[in-house]
Amino acid sequence: MSDTSGQRKSGPARRADIVGAARAVFLAEGYADVGLTDVAAAGEVSRGLVYRHFPRGRSELFLAVTEDLLGELQERMRYAASAPFSQAKRMEQLLAALFAFFQERPDAYRFLFRDVWAAREESIEASAVAARAPLVAEIATLIAGTDQGRDEVDVASRGILGFALSAIEMALAGQVDAETAWRVACRYATSQM
Repeated sequence: MSDTSGQRKSGPARRADIVGAARAVFLAEGYADVGLTDVAAAGEVSRGLVYRHFPRGRSELFLAVTEDLLGELQERMRYAASAPFSQAKRMEQLLAALFAFFQERPDAYRFLFRDVWAAREESIEASAVAARAPLVAEIATLIAGTDQGRDEVDVASRGILGFALSAIEMALAGQVDAETAWRVACRYATSQM
């Protein structure tokens, strides 16, 4: 993460480097096992510089890494759902993007949906609940065109996401193959439309 040109990095660039370093070590080691010293070492910066950009420490870094991962996932889901197919086929594509993301990054699943509860920190537990909102919104966008009311769309979207995440967890644990988990999640999701 060192700047070899001899020029100092801007604040936003340095912050992005620190988030990248935190992401790498949090995903590799798990949130509970990583301290700011580890993040600073991975980012090749001082611990003081990490605190300058993240004054609330590790929990603030957790939120930044969560935002980074969810932004990437949401972009994939949005792209998948934008294909010019039927509503049901777009839902299948959206769920395929969700499954593929976590199949490629099982450490991201652990970080976003497991580590948060093990840490027992209220601030990050609240963020974990809030983290699902953009994912629910992507699903809701697809089913909003149905004849369901707003509350029904919200409940169905949350249910679809919860069902899909449970299926992903089963696939990651080796309890079922990923293809079967995805197909069952698709059947469930499209039955809610």
